[in-house]
Amino acid sequence: MADAEVLPPPLEIPWKLASTTQPLTAGEPDETAISLFIFEPDDEEIARRFPEERLVYLKFTASISPAAFPANIPPVAGAALGEGVPCFFVQLDLKVRNPSGAVGTVRPYFHAAAPLHRRMIQTGVVGSEMYEGEADGQFMGKSGSQMYETSSSRSRTTSLGASAGIGIGPVSIGGSARRTSTDVSAERAVSQVVDTTAREASQERRELVSHHTRIENVLTLLNAKYVGTPHLRYSLSPQPLQLLSLDPADPNLWYSQLLARRSSGIEGVQEFTAVVLVPRGENFCINARLRRVCVLDNPPGPFTLEDPFNFNTDLVRALVYLDRVYPPGTPLEEFDVDLVGALPNPDEFTRPVLEQWVIAGSGLMLIDVVSPTPQPFAGSVKRATINYKHLLEIWLETLRDEYDREVQRSPLERGVLLGEDRTLDTCFTFAAAGGPVVSGSSASVTPLHRVDIDPGEFDLGGITAAASSARAAARGRACESVTRWNLLENRLATLLANRRTLGKLPLGLDDPRILDALIGAWAKLRAGDPRNLDFTAATRALHLGEPHRRALKAAGATDLGSIAGAILAAPDVARYNEKVRQLRAIRKGERAKRAAAEAIKTAISVREAAEMRQAIGAGLAGEMARESSRK
Repeated sequence: MADAEVLPPPLEIPWKLASTTQPLTAGEPDETAISLFIFEPDDEEIARRFPEERLVYLKFTASISPAAFPANIPPVAGAALGEGVPCFFVQLDLKVRNPSGAVGTVRPYFHAAAPLHRRMIQTGVVGSEMYEGEADGQFMGKSGSQMYETSSSRSRTTSLGASAGIGIGPVSIGGSARRTSTDVSAERAVSQVVDTTAREASQERRELVSHHTRIENVLTLLNAKYVGTPHLRYSLSPQPLQLLSLDPADPNLWYSQLLARRSSGIEGVQEFTAVVLVPRGENFCINARLRRVCVLDNPPGPFTLEDPFNFNTDLVRALVYLDRVYPPGTPLEEFDVDLVGALPNPDEFTRPVLEQWVIAGSGLMLIDVVSPTPQPFAGSVKRATINYKHLLEIWLETLRDEYDREVQRSPLERGVLLGEDRTLDTCFTFAAAGGPVVSGSSASVTPLHRVDIDPGEFDLGGITAAASSARAAARGRACESVTRWNLLENRLATLLANRRTLGKLPLGLDDPRILDALIGAWAKLRAGDPRNLDFTAATRALHLGEPHRRALKAAGATDLGSIAGAILAAPDVARYNEKVRQLRAIRKGERAKRAAAEAIKTAISVREAAEMRQAIGAGLAGEMARESSRK
């Protein structure tokens, strides 16, 4: 056994702050920062093992928060975009070089790093795993260049029991009687040999470990690359969603899971450690770049059925809902009410399907039905028009469907990716006595920008949550939503982690994607919300001219929410009217008298809606630029 006096206990690393992107300045700190800590062990054993190189320990602390929009953003836009954009992906790229910046060399380089990999493995009952705690320990071996990670885990088991009694009428009868008789006869012979080895844990630890430290981790998935080169990359992404096992028939459970995921992101302190080998007699520099990718999304908000039905502004929403649930061609057997029995002479309709929705003046929604029929000759069709539901009932279904779709929709499907790069460059020199000394440091941050990635590059297909899925079981809808969210997130994280460069577009309020997010957020504002400006204040804040004001008033818009709703509805109204025109052309020669589908009269055309979008974007962008110039 080794002599304990020769083996000192492991040394707690006395980290020294070398540089940071968060200097002491007036005002509040930045929402994200990088700090670099350094330590060079003074160990004769390490010097003997690496006679021509220096061994330097590095620790990077990244403080991650949601992204914030510029302070000069107009109030009407800032109130809709919110105060923080949840962070979806984080990447820390490290580079070590000599001060001359010569390329093509392999020294200095990252000899070891931790953590290297973090993943979630789910076993046992689906949804029963829980992970708690964010602290890990890291240890350096006696060689000084080997790193070991340890982590702690806790498990908790809860069991419930119940008993019942039996009563007959008003009388409760209880009692017990037990009789036990036990007769045991046994004979046993045992021959056992036990070998016992005594070990001293503290002695083994001293023999194995030279230095140790503790790090703080954000509970995320993590991958590291390029150890053994002058480059090192860490990529972090959120944990995947899991299917719930408790009461899967209750949609409130997985609704809350999706809503919590939509509003949260990667946030907290994440620490990374590395060992760098530097040739003796040379100085070195460390460059760190922290990249955040955040997702701007419109949360669905609280569910309510208080919104009254407005025929002028809400009819198109009901039609969009009906077309999504029962698109043209849907057999009548698949509707939620019995419609086959409502047909005149049902036996004459071989396979009746929906051809077109018809709006009646009484507030009823009618269905144009078409069906092949063998009489009087091949190629004949038979048509009829029947009642479906009243618009008030359909309006309540529309509100529930819109909320369900917003909850089940992944933020990546229609969200906007925003990015920011923060760099910290630090150079060190070695003094004649002592460890490395900082010779220079600089920090920079890029403005918040839009990440230019086509959604088609990470959307691999699959089933999107639709209103028709509402008729499925709650667990089936949960499985569909969770699977799609994980698919999109994994694919996008892979693209971001492996792309050398990302397309960057300026963050302008006239950007079509940003403008879509703004209009979508305004359309969800309800009456009484202080952000929902009245008509005069809203048109002034949106920089809309007099012709646009007259068109919006004719469309029934009264505030900011209804203005945004009218702009969003224009393309849907145009599509419905085009379908009505096509059906009228098909039925031009028919003599049967039925309720004909009527086009929706709207005061805002697609062209006018596009002009309003352009005016809003240009006005807000100009206001933002003027505010920046004043500051």
